[in-house]
Amino acid sequence: MKKLLFCLLILNLVLVSCSNDPDNELKETPDVTVPELNFSLSGITESQTNEPVIVSNQIEINIDAKDEGGIAKIEAFLNNEKVGEDNSAPYKIIVDVSSYTSKVISTKKYKNYTLKITATDKAGNTQSQEQIINIDNEKPTITSVSLENGSIINGNENLVTFDVTDNLELSSIKAYLNEELLPEITIDNFELNINTLELEDGENQLKIEAVDSADNIGVYDVVFISDNTGPEISFDSLTENQVIDETITLNPIISDSYSAIELIEILNGETSLITFQNETDVSFDFDPNLFETGTNSLKFIAADVLGNTSELVIPISIYRRLITLNFPTNYFDPRLARIYVFASDMEGNLLDTQRVLKTSEQITLRTISDFSPNQEFMLTFGQYSTGEFGNSSEFTTLLNLKTSTLNTINLKTYPRFENGSASSTAFQAQGFDTDDNIGMTIEGFGYGGDFNNQQGEIKLQRRRNTTSAINSDFIYLKKTNFTLNERSYYLSDREIPSDFVFTPELFTNESLEKRFYNPIVNGGSNFQSTMYNISGYINDEDFQNNVYHRLAARGYGNIPTEGIPYYFNTIFDKYKYSIRINDYFTERTGELLESYETLDWTIDYSFSNNEIDIIKSGNGHSVGKIYIDENSPVIINNLNISYRWNIVFNSQNTDKIKLPKIPEELQSWGFYEVYDQQYLDVIQVELKRYDNIDSYDEYLTKIIKDNRHSYLVSPVMESKFKSLLEGGYYYYNRAPHFLLD
Repeated sequence: MKKLLFCLLILNLVLVSCSNDPDNELKETPDVTVPELNFSLSGITESQTNEPVIVSNQIEINIDAKDEGGIAKIEAFLNNEKVGEDNSAPYKIIVDVSSYTSKVISTKKYKNYTLKITATDKAGNTQSQEQIINIDNEKPTITSVSLENGSIINGNENLVTFDVTDNLELSSIKAYLNEELLPEITIDNFELNINTLELEDGENQLKIEAVDSADNIGVYDVVFISDNTGPEISFDSLTENQVIDETITLNPIISDSYSAIELIEILNGETSLITFQNETDVSFDFDPNLFETGTNSLKFIAADVLGNTSELVIPISIYRRLITLNFPTNYFDPRLARIYVFASDMEGNLLDTQRVLKTSEQITLRTISDFSPNQEFMLTFGQYSTGEFGNSSEFTTLLNLKTSTLNTINLKTYPRFENGSASSTAFQAQGFDTDDNIGMTIEGFGYGGDFNNQQGEIKLQRRRNTTSAINSDFIYLKKTNFTLNERSYYLSDREIPSDFVFTPELFTNESLEKRFYNPIVNGGSNFQSTMYNISGYINDEDFQNNVYHRLAARGYGNIPTEGIPYYFNTIFDKYKYSIRINDYFTERTGELLESYETLDWTIDYSFSNNEIDIIKSGNGHSVGKIYIDENSPVIINNLNISYRWNIVFNSQNTDKIKLPKIPEELQSWGFYEVYDQQYLDVIQVELKRYDNIDSYDEYLTKIIKDNRHSYLVSPVMESKFKSLLEGGYYYYNRAPHFLLD
């Protein structure tokens, strides 16, 4: 084993000795060749010259370096200070020189810097090249731009001028409009044009870029507003084809998203009505009565400070408003088939017709005729009801209306009562002498009754008012024993138990007084007849709502020695009564007077061709009334036709009345044949005067306008009438659904 180790050691020594032998060493040539080197500066066409080159705040160096042994690294030095390195091809070094001083402060000349690029190969051989550079970090300055931020411009010609300054020569000027390049701008003419017609209204951006020979870029951004649209015009209330028949306030809503409003003009057609300067909150009262009726238009012109103009034309129709009718919610009577209102001129020609529906709250009648507010017209209410055996028509016409005097009527709902027969109740009447002639008057607001002495029974019909809560709380029973010439009464609660028994002991004559009045007839002793009708009211509320109780009613054909007797009950709070003396009629509030003197008026008429001629004399009257009613039954096509027509007119200046023409919608009503054939019967014509009312216009405004009971306005009404009723009796007819008086 020792022998083997020794031999190995000897062998190793021999090998080491052989390798250190100079004669056996490899003969290699050392690498002493420097790399090939060239470089260039981006943006500079000539570099590596003895003349300084000007660079901007960043130098991009492109290096071309070669060596057979390979390049180890490329280094950049600025004034021997290493500023960059690259060790992989292609070689590029970017040097930020923005922090370096550009000029010497004392001389204001460029400061020279030595840019050195060194290439080192893998053998450590180096090659360097240098370039003198001047650093220019100053960007071009863009000033005096004529377009300011927020400027509002329009049109196709908007010249923008500006100035550019730089310490070097400028290489280019570029402008961008919303990032789109505009045509090139020459360096000696700093201006451009903006055509806003090619832009959207609203914000737009102009960017100007100035580039100098060192590739320094100066940028100026400005945001401006393009506005080529006129102001927006709108309305909250005025609509196309609106019918205008009264003064309305025009409040156009004028707005502009970008520019101030300079002018607003309102025109009717092409006629200027008013112009506003530099205002936006404008209003104008448009009175259609100043313009011709018919189709027209309102034009609104608005212009902003840039001259952008817009127009809004709204077609309208100009009518003349006649009157507005306001209806309470429960006005419509479901028992009626139709209700209409229509207006006519004083010749009877139709101006407008409207139907009253369940939902009607307000109806305005108007006309396209050129009607003056002071021109008179007629207003007619018509209602129609029909059944299996016939039909009925009722009209009320108000003449001599003027819009300037009465432009609104506020209607009220007449009381409508339950079916009378359904509420009829029979009560026992015991203790009354069946051998005496006894009668009872049972009549009042919503109730009536009969007394049958032989059967010992009193029947009461108590009907509730269905249109309101107004009802009578009492029933007044007036008893007359004709055998004994005795009067008595009983004031009962309305709600009577079904087992209640009426007895004579309930009736009393306390508070009953026998009184007299004397009729005095103008012109002497030509007395013919008289009658009276007296109503009492429990309290003032009942009086205001005409919740009455019939106290007495009787007529006389001669005058007893003491005068006309009547029985007056003093238990009531208020009274209303009427008295007729021949052709004189008066309705008054309070207690009866001791005597009445008739009016020194005369009234007569003639009727033909649906025209009524009034022959009258006397002063002091203001209101005339005409009542048309069938004087005898009318049967057409086996149907019973009934009609009533109440006409109210100005008695002072009206001598001829033409019945209005009937609208086509009403010509199917049964009465129309009678009207068309001129078979109508004028039953009564009268002239009236009212205390506290001096003219027909006052009558319209004090009574008709708010549909009031006349006795609440005037405590005394007097009239002179001519009646065709038998005996010349007064035709006392109310007009349900239309007039309280």
